[in-house]
Amino acid sequence: MVITIWVILKIILTMVLFTITVSMLQFFLSIHPPRYNDPDNPGDYGLKYEIVTFTTSDRINIKAWLIPAEKANGTIIVGHGYPFNKGNIFPVAKFLHPDYNLLYYDHRYFGESSGSITTVGIKEVEDVKAAVDFVHKKFGRKKPVALYGFSLSASAMLMSRAEVNAIIADSPYADLEVMVNHIYRIFGPLRFPFVKITNLFSIIFFGVHPEKVSPALAVKDSKIPMLVIHGGKDSQITVENAYLLKESNPDIELWVAGDLDHGQAHFYARDEYQKRVKDFLKKHMR
Repeated sequence: MVITIWVILKIILTMVLFTITVSMLQFFLSIHPPRYNDPDNPGDYGLKYEIVTFTTSDRINIKAWLIPAEKANGTIIVGHGYPFNKGNIFPVAKFLHPDYNLLYYDHRYFGESSGSITTVGIKEVEDVKAAVDFVHKKFGRKKPVALYGFSLSASAMLMSRAEVNAIIADSPYADLEVMVNHIYRIFGPLRFPFVKITNLFSIIFFGVHPEKVSPALAVKDSKIPMLVIHGGKDSQITVENAYLLKESNPDIELWVAGDLDHGQAHFYARDEYQKRVKDFLKKHMR
């Protein structure tokens, strides 16, 4: 009997240690992932650009490319996905030049920007605000500004509450806790201890529960025009996130791009993608 109880205790202890270890590794891998730096830059496409730097409220230096346009109808601030850099997303948004000035920036930790970790959206809102402040100082507050983000940057932009004329969010998440649940989906109904421990790490290191890191909550009462684009079969950030955003703010213009995976709409539905983005900006960049 004693041996049986000891065996059971050993099994329970092993399971607890396994859960803590996996959750800890997942958390630290999430905030310190391998970085993928695409070498593409505007010069490769014959575009003149300036390399600029601006600083966030928490003293992170953000590196960016400013591509001016002689007769710009405003400025589009373009952000990249996780774990990439501005070069990765450059070819996707360049179709907006020369109608608009373009500002491509690297989020903290990624690309050429400073920072020892990514916070997957928690602190990245400060990167977005710094980019908007830079544009306002450069071109004046009366000139229209739009945010155009992909995945990580799209989510941060929706949470930023920045003073802009419009937001285009391609494949954003609606709630970071939804994402944590998605990460551990392979464990099925047994995923909840992993989720709880990961949430605890977020509270310990960042002082915030993932459920509070919520674009859906941030846009609820927003009057900023927003276009959300999402693949119907997104395997990384499920289309459920897009519907949660729309549910939170019915004024959101939502386009679910067929059965496409994460961030594929601009590649597989290029003509419709560019038309929707251009029409949306033309309507709101005034």
